[in-house]
Amino acid sequence: MKRKKIIILIAAITVNSFFAKAQVIDEARYLIDNEKYQSAESLLEKFAGAISDEPEASNLLIKTYFEQDKKEEAKQFIKTRLLPAISNTSNPLEKVAYARYLLGTGNKPAADDIFTSLLNDKKNQKNASLLMAMAEVYIDEEAGDPKMAIEWLNMAEKRDKNNPQADILKGLAYRRIPDATNAFLAYTAALKKDPGNVRAHYLIGKIFTAQKNPDVYMEHFQKAYQTDSSYAPVLEELYNHYYYRDVRLAKKYLEEFIVHADYSLRHEYYLTDILYLNGEYANAIRAAKGIIAKIGDESQPRLYKLIAYSYAKSGDSAQALPAIKQYFEKEEPAKTIAADFELRARLTERISGTEDAVISYYTIAFEMDTLAQNKARYAAKIAALYKQADNQSQLAIWLGKLYQWKAKPTNVDLFNWGLAHYTARDYKATDSVFGLYVSRYPNDIYGYYWRAQANAAIDTSMNEALAVPYYIKVVEIGEENINANTKMLLKAYGYLGGYEANITKDYTKSLMWFEKYLSLDAGNEDIAGYVETLKKWIENKK
Repeated sequence: MKRKKIIILIAAITVNSFFAKAQVIDEARYLIDNEKYQSAESLLEKFAGAISDEPEASNLLIKTYFEQDKKEEAKQFIKTRLLPAISNTSNPLEKVAYARYLLGTGNKPAADDIFTSLLNDKKNQKNASLLMAMAEVYIDEEAGDPKMAIEWLNMAEKRDKNNPQADILKGLAYRRIPDATNAFLAYTAALKKDPGNVRAHYLIGKIFTAQKNPDVYMEHFQKAYQTDSSYAPVLEELYNHYYYRDVRLAKKYLEEFIVHADYSLRHEYYLTDILYLNGEYANAIRAAKGIIAKIGDESQPRLYKLIAYSYAKSGDSAQALPAIKQYFEKEEPAKTIAADFELRARLTERISGTEDAVISYYTIAFEMDTLAQNKARYAAKIAALYKQADNQSQLAIWLGKLYQWKAKPTNVDLFNWGLAHYTARDYKATDSVFGLYVSRYPNDIYGYYWRAQANAAIDTSMNEALAVPYYIKVVEIGEENINANTKMLLKAYGYLGGYEANITKDYTKSLMWFEKYLSLDAGNEDIAGYVETLKKWIENKK
């Protein structure tokens, strides 16, 4: 009787041990599918002694090492535990684990030899679990062979037709080829076998994420979330989706993701970013400074930029300026953007005597930016600074750029551009700009007037009569509204009177122009004197 009880007790321990081992493997696979490689590693290492006769644990443990780029840990595991186990057991899964290590460390021929030797045993060709394990290695590792993996998975499906894992692996293999269509079909097949398969929904979503089709990928991500709200990869995708659409929802999913994912420093970066986007600037600054305090010079330079922008948004330019300076000191020039230079310009502008530096930063921003509206904004700012400095030459250049990039430039923009050239005494450029003005506004007097002014400055002797046709046009348009155009008409009458008197010697025409002048400015003694002189000349000539 006692002997029977002992036998029953031993049997119970054996069964419980079996289920404990299976439970650990299932949990480890769940953690790996959740991309919680640290947790999976910890679990597998913790139970390594207890499940040393479970060969799949070795394969999964090496997978977690490689996913975390822990090749030295993998090497030590192979040396101290796996190779001795292989020498003492004939279980093929131990060899698959070793093949994974060889493939992941660049020894593909040796890994291929292991798989070939395993398949030489016909018994292994019927082992669905072994075939899927081999296929997974060829899919996971960069040096693997996804096409061969698909062949092995087809063999496995003949032996285990209702296993959705084979379809999942097949989909991953097709993604590596790449063949998105067959990958989709494979994941769909997995869902037919297991409608609640979270990973299948997630992987289908990833296909359509790559195709930028939110209607489809969000349908599958939401289904995955509804099935398992702790599935970290989907939580991260939901965060990414809402990041540019709804920062409050993005923050919600990010917080859930951080709770359900293994710790990573990148999560702290994510959280810092989302705090900034939500307008929680004090918290964003605190989070960014926390990362810097933790890892020092290894911190990403963009943290200093985020601190600068946060202080600037909070109205604290005194704190923002040193932060943006630190950012520029630490960041690679190729990674800076126009907005960074704009911020530095705005912050530097508050310090007197820095006008040249401010213009330099705005100029770099102008050159870097590709959006027309931004270029126009930078050009307007630079032009204003040059106007303040009374640098007419540079003012003219930047008013020209403003006119070029402004969405709807007006006649005032064109006028200011041309006038700046005139003030800078660049009369040819003035004529060119007002030539454009005349072509666009042919009934506006200002284009003709300033062309006349520019050409009068070029042709100071009047011998080439460059200004004459434009002054005549000024008279033609100006006399339609004399009160509004008096000053320009006086300029035209005076010039044309002088031209006819001195160049063509047509005193009658000259007298006509000066008399027009007196009709608008009767008290001008100089012009009155010219009129009397011309009358005498005409009389004498008669």
